[in-house]
Amino acid sequence: MGRTIPSFRIALEQEIASWSQYRRSLGVGSREVLDAMFNKARAYCSASSNAVRPVKFEGLFMAMAFDHARRIEGLAVAIEKLRLEMASGG
Repeated sequence: MGRTIPSFRIALEQEIASWSQYRRSLGVGSREVLDAMFNKARAYCSASSNAVRPVKFEGLFMAMAFDHARRIEGLAVAIEKLRLEMASGG
């Protein structure tokens, strides 16, 4: 029998675990930020799994980049809304 391929969720956790030395070298505040980034990757695990990429880091990175892009877009919309409110005197 051939080897089975682990689910992306398991592969993701293995990839995150492989960054433990890097995580330990960070300060406490930076560790919290890194943990939050990894949590965002977990939140998009289904999408990353459906992408069927051979390198598991690609799914991890894309999930984190996508989350950052969504946040930036949300901030841009909020800033534009505030700019329009200020311009109209409201």
